[in-house]
Amino acid sequence: CSHWLNIKIIIEELIQRNHSVTVLASSETLLINSSPNFPVKFEEIPVSYKTRNLDSIIEHMIMLWINHRPTPFTMWTFYKELGKLLDTFFQINIQICDGVLNNPSLMARLQNGGFDVLVADPVTICGDLVALKLGIPFMYTLRFSPASTVERNCGKIPAPVSYVPAALSELTDQMTFGERVKNTLSYSLQDYIFQSYWGEWNSYYSKVLVFSLYFVEKNSKNLKLDIKEPDNTLLCLSVSIIRVIGLCGL
Repeated sequence: CSHWLNIKIIIEELIQRNHSVTVLASSETLLINSSPNFPVKFEEIPVSYKTRNLDSIIEHMIMLWINHRPTPFTMWTFYKELGKLLDTFFQINIQICDGVLNNPSLMARLQNGGFDVLVADPVTICGDLVALKLGIPFMYTLRFSPASTVERNCGKIPAPVSYVPAALSELTDQMTFGERVKNTLSYSLQDYIFQSYWGEWNSYYSKVLVFSLYFVEKNSKNLKLDIKEPDNTLLCLSVSIIRVIGLCGL
């Protein structure tokens, strides 16, 4: 909910500035719907899962946080159950990716759309791949990731564990020795989850990028890539945005 509201605010501001906006969303989205009061074009991603599947994941995520909020005594149970939820979400996310990247008619419409930039919610993977296929820059709308995992691994921001509290750890920059130990564990656990979750995407990204890396070479001035060897897996992609005329949002 909050992720869509975040992007919606950006879209509304772009419309106020007379920009053309297209929203790319799955056929079973929970909140993203066309409206006469919301003058944007919608492109639908065909998927086979149902809205109730998304409802179930969200409900389980909320109950997991309520019943097994990570503490020294519940941490193992929390992350074990979280891993199961991430695996379920991975299966749903794959359908969204395939619904765009393996959909010639949809990709043709997007390629003919004349977009200048793609704005994506990083919770749904593949925004970077769609932008790469379209040959346009992209940017993520993200306040922070748990323990700043994405920012540290992709953005390379400095985050010494003795001084910088991990996001969602409920710590401050004034930490006791015990809190520093907790902070170190928070970083390590989130890094493990990040690598485990992204590991599921290695083969998928490699399969797509084997046909797309030529674009990276031609546009290396504007793109910054971190490629994991030896399988050429794209882990992170960041782009400098200067001017926005059109927008395609996942």
